[in-house]
Amino acid sequence: MSQFSVGCVQINNGFAGQYYLPYSIGTLQAYFLKHSKNSNKYKFENTIYKRLLLDECVDNLKDCDIVLLSTYVWNINISLAVAKKLKEIDPKKFIIFGGPSAPDVSEKFLREHNFIDCIVHQEGERTITSVLDNFPDLSWQKVPGISFLDKENKFQQSKCLPKMRDISELPSPYLTGVFDNLIKKNPNEHWLASWETNRGCPFSCAFCDWGSAIASKVSRMDMEKLEKELVWFAEHKIEFIYVCDANFGILPRDYDIAKMALEIKKKYGYPHVLSVQTTKNARERSYKIQKLLYDGGMHKSINLAMQSTDEKTLKEIKRDNISIEDYKLLQKKFIADKIPTYSDLIIGLPGDNYKKFTKSVNDLIDSGQHYRIQFNNLSILPNAEMAQDSYTKRNNIITKEIPVVNMHGSLDDNPADGITESQHMVISTKDMPTKEWVRVRKYATATEFYYFNKMLQIPILLLSRELKKTFNSFFDFFDEINDSSKFPAISMVNNIFEKHANDITKGDAEFIFSKNFLEIYWPPGEFAMLTLYQKKLIKKFYDEAKFLLKSFVKADYLDNFIDDSINLNYELLKKPFTKQNKEIKLNYDIPAYYEAALLGKEFKIKKEKTSYVVESFMEKPQDFSEWAQKVIWYGHRRAAYFYDYKKNNFELNLKKKK
Repeated sequence: MSQFSVGCVQINNGFAGQYYLPYSIGTLQAYFLKHSKNSNKYKFENTIYKRLLLDECVDNLKDCDIVLLSTYVWNINISLAVAKKLKEIDPKKFIIFGGPSAPDVSEKFLREHNFIDCIVHQEGERTITSVLDNFPDLSWQKVPGISFLDKENKFQQSKCLPKMRDISELPSPYLTGVFDNLIKKNPNEHWLASWETNRGCPFSCAFCDWGSAIASKVSRMDMEKLEKELVWFAEHKIEFIYVCDANFGILPRDYDIAKMALEIKKKYGYPHVLSVQTTKNARERSYKIQKLLYDGGMHKSINLAMQSTDEKTLKEIKRDNISIEDYKLLQKKFIADKIPTYSDLIIGLPGDNYKKFTKSVNDLIDSGQHYRIQFNNLSILPNAEMAQDSYTKRNNIITKEIPVVNMHGSLDDNPADGITESQHMVISTKDMPTKEWVRVRKYATATEFYYFNKMLQIPILLLSRELKKTFNSFFDFFDEINDSSKFPAISMVNNIFEKHANDITKGDAEFIFSKNFLEIYWPPGEFAMLTLYQKKLIKKFYDEAKFLLKSFVKADYLDNFIDDSINLNYELLKKPFTKQNKEIKLNYDIPAYYEAALLGKEFKIKKEKTSYVVESFMEKPQDFSEWAQKVIWYGHRRAAYFYDYKKNNFELNLKKKK
């Protein structure tokens, strides 16, 4: 009996030459092979899992009868181009779209892209099985969860099936051998893996579309199957596992899953990393899970997502059922354990404005976030509540289509076929018009640069504690410096930030590409750091900072203290070409105050001559490019920009001997 050939496309981004196994397509195939009445009628070809040129994709799929395309914001345009060209070559080819970028409100999309035969909505396993079981003499009325244009060009959409209550019936694409041939055909590939331990999300954040699992009951995968999948990952030497669960830690058994992953790592050496999205509540369980993974070396830093701390903003985006107090208590626990964390804030949320946003920044730092706030620009996802006309109109949301580029990605992300991906970024709302959005974006970058990139973290943290000044006041002060004759270094930095924010509103990418700095895209704060060093303005920057901070605090008794704290900050920054340790003599024990402040402890300033050794020799001397890569790029998440240091007790010991 002749078989229908099924081609699959799930193009994922690569990270350091590693690619994700195409999990979404794999789950559809595994379910179909187990539950279809006619599985012997079909032959599944290897999935296109990474970005190839358009003609390469088409050549791989030209002999397929059916093509399934799993679409996301990072692959929707190339997926559409592939489907269109395939249809031009062979109008009989049957094209199916699914995934988060296939819109639930789909008539306009289908009419604009009439080469698509049908769209699969929400959970795809049962629907794809029904589509293929009815092919080629399709009885559309029998197929749930699809939309299409019929023979008379009328739009049709069938009702979706209820969410699966028991997902333990889902066969594993890993354990059933779906990926075996793909792995065999690509022996030099280093694979990453996506992993579901549960499905569903009880929250209903308006900006989010977590696999169309919004505000739904959480259902669980079978524990025995999960253990077997972990062993499969280990046996295939997969280093990085991305856990797809919207809220890992929401279920009591999640601690056992994390423990199981650690035990398998100890036995086999793999996987190295288990990356999870922490549940928004369930504080104590989240803490235990994250500490377990960190102590076991499966985490380098922990995400504590907030998006905003303003209650009205959180209510507008339907995130007000997530506890801010839980966040603060978790942060304190991780600080006490010296476990690095990073927090998220979103720029451009409906209900937010400059005053509220800067307060959110202050709240997070004040609660102990000294490692990193990740400032994300708000984009509209097609199936999120924010994409609905009623929501957009109510909040006067205006978007700009800008390119999708990866932070620290290269121009190789823009292939020779000229097909690039784009996103619809919010640049104006009722509460935050474009001019104010630019101000917020610039402020966020200034905060990243001065504080989280540690350019002035030591003096800002200590002076804010000593003088009871908000962190906002420091960032606002530096953000407003724009006199290139008096302050050329800081004015240059601020001009970079303002240009970056304005360029986004004109359609430019959210990161800055540089031919001079590794030919990759940089966050604007890191780009400014590199520019200061390249232009040999770094010492000038710190001289200007001393003058400005003294004029800002207007406290003569702190002049020497400011000098010491800035000198220490400068000496601790990892620099290119450093070949030896350096001793730094201080009039105040600034490192002791700094360590106390990081832990939320009180300190009292008093003159006390101290000496510290900055252990720069422990770092391998680097040229500029190596330093840019290994320090600035690789140190981003944990802001690992400082050398280690230790107190020099030589003079103290000498006094004791006398």
